[in-house]
Amino acid sequence: MRKDSLKNSINKAIGKKNGNRNYDFQMECRDDMDDNRPNDRKSGNKRQDKPLKTFGILCIAAFITMFALSGTPTVDTSDAARRALGERVSTLLPVGTILLSEDQNIGQEDYTITHQSDQDETRIWIWDYAAEDGDYVQVLVNGIPVTEPFMIKNRPKEIQVPATGDVQIKGIRDGGGGITYAVHYELNNTNYFNTAPEGEFNTYTLIRQ
Repeated sequence: MRKDSLKNSINKAIGKKNGNRNYDFQMECRDDMDDNRPNDRKSGNKRQDKPLKTFGILCIAAFITMFALSGTPTVDTSDAARRALGERVSTLLPVGTILLSEDQNIGQEDYTITHQSDQDETRIWIWDYAAEDGDYVQVLVNGIPVTEPFMIKNRPKEIQVPATGDVQIKGIRDGGGGITYAVHYELNNTNYFNTAPEGEFNTYTLIRQ
């Protein structure tokens, strides 16, 4: 009886000891796994972030390139553009056409525009057809200013004017090389390429037939 009781006690002690060892081993494994998981997650996140960062950089670079290209005006070198530069008038070129990369005084001239429109007002567009270098002009109607002095740019500026009378474009400030501008009249769908020295103006006389 004593021998059996002693044997059972020893077996229980051994079993308990082995059970604790298994438990401790399982806990150590779990601790190791838990400790490794954050690093694994960080590594995984880093691997996932790399393609996104690369894609973002490429998008930014493409946007900057497109913006730079869109901000650079293209000089029209077509036959129609060369003809317009010589004749200073064109019905073929679109509004905003750039003829020169730098200012060049092609002379100044006044024009008479006849039309059959019954509208009281019409639109004109004014832009710098050469270098955008800080030239300023002002629009007058029958000698009275209808705009404040403004800088002409390669992008056309739209202005409302009467369909009859004298429209003057006055040179206010020369940014260098002469005040070169173009004006498009809606009435006859014509571009006029002109020069307005500081303090002087070109007159466009609008007559309804």
